[in-house]
Amino acid sequence: MLEQKHGYWYLASYPKSGNTWCRVFITELLRLAGEGYAEELNLNNDIETGAIASSRLWLDDQLGVNSCDLSFSELDPLRGSAGQTAWLFAEGERFHKVHDAFKSPDSRNRPVVSTAGCLGAVYIMRHPEDVAVSLSHFFSWPLERCVQFLLDPIAALVPSERVGGHQVRQHMGRWDQHVCSWADQQQLPLLIIRYEDMLGNGLTTFAKLARFLGLPDDQGLINQALDNTSIDKLKQLEEKVGGFAEKPEACNRFFRSGRSGEGAEQLSIPQRQQLAAEMADVMKRFAYE
Repeated sequence: MLEQKHGYWYLASYPKSGNTWCRVFITELLRLAGEGYAEELNLNNDIETGAIASSRLWLDDQLGVNSCDLSFSELDPLRGSAGQTAWLFAEGERFHKVHDAFKSPDSRNRPVVSTAGCLGAVYIMRHPEDVAVSLSHFFSWPLERCVQFLLDPIAALVPSERVGGHQVRQHMGRWDQHVCSWADQQQLPLLIIRYEDMLGNGLTTFAKLARFLGLPDDQGLINQALDNTSIDKLKQLEEKVGGFAEKPEACNRFFRSGRSGEGAEQLSIPQRQQLAAEMADVMKRFAYE
């Protein structure tokens, strides 16, 4: 078994649900605790919590293949075995972003992420109406396209088998399927946090996150880290570096609003009704009513 000190964690979410905020918070908390980070947070240099689990470079290295040559049905069953014979990513980079569902239609009922040595996963969830609005700004898509994306059972990032690039295909499926794929899996310890609680009950929510991940949980440090990673502060930091490196070229800014409730303001009544009707069970389960 891999030793605890070499263990790693997943920060899993549907896109635009608060994953980057969690990663920035972790970075800032460690910096404040004096664990080797620079004096002032630099969004483009200091967010080194760990590579995304869909990194093509890392998967190719671990699996000894050129993943561009593999179909989804060939690659996805292999992805979970990456990292079983070597420490996952670099030592010290222990918190890895994931947008994949836990399993894909092509993974033969296997996880598409490595579980060997994994200490657990945090699943970050956000109201699907607000996800739709955030996706619209991020990808420059019409709101209707975003609503249908959330309802698409084959929705994916990097969906074409003929496109290479830095990441492999990440199957997500419908928003409710994605949530359940992580919430109902039994192979990894799991903490579920809602974006709305990150906003409205930050100290309690982020203290729970810190304890789960084995990070410093001093209340003063957590409060300071939250102040330093507020949406207004992140906007300032993004401007200071001339744009966040993870922002698509067509996107005006990565850190935009951060508010809850924009979906109720901007989606049409039929769009909201469709999301509510088709995802009713999962929305009710996680108090999105």
